[in-house]
Amino acid sequence: MKKTFKISVLLILCVFAVTGCSDNNNQKLGGHLNEKDSILDNIQDKDSNSDTTNDNKNDSRKVLTCTKSGTVTTGVQADFTYQVFHDGIYAEEVHTVEKLMTNNEEYLQQYRNLLIRGYEPYQDIEFYDYDVKINGNTLTSTVNINYAKIDTEKMIEINKENATLIKNGKVLVSDMKALYEQQVGAVCK
Repeated sequence: MKKTFKISVLLILCVFAVTGCSDNNNQKLGGHLNEKDSILDNIQDKDSNSDTTNDNKNDSRKVLTCTKSGTVTTGVQADFTYQVFHDGIYAEEVHTVEKLMTNNEEYLQQYRNLLIRGYEPYQDIEFYDYDVKINGNTLTSTVNINYAKIDTEKMIEINKENATLIKNGKVLVSDMKALYEQQVGAVCK
């Protein structure tokens, strides 16, 4: 299970990096992850609910919502939601909430530690906020990236792979959608 766990973590870390994850464990970070993880490939899909409406009546931006939920491995459930606020062409903000639920405390702690370690090089990037919490049997990871204000050159400087999504300082919403659908296997609407 350790090898599967490590392999699983690598793809999700890469997705967290560009797209944006307790009562007893709480770490607030800003950051970026540059590893790949296949945890997303292992999730057996459940019903996905996506909503393209924007609940904030004062915000005229469009919202692309992508979701994926299901079983990661025996005894581990996942529920991922990605919201991309955009102007029709470019992503302006990305908000993600990713949850892993299991009774295996060691699994949650190892996963939490990998996430934190992966984001540490990026903790000083303004407009990139990351939070990871373990509360009971649930690890919740949240990422908020403001692409309209973030220093995208600094992101690329830290990890050259970011240039695959960031072009001329901007991120196309179509590229984000493709990432979530192809890499994560999420349903986007």
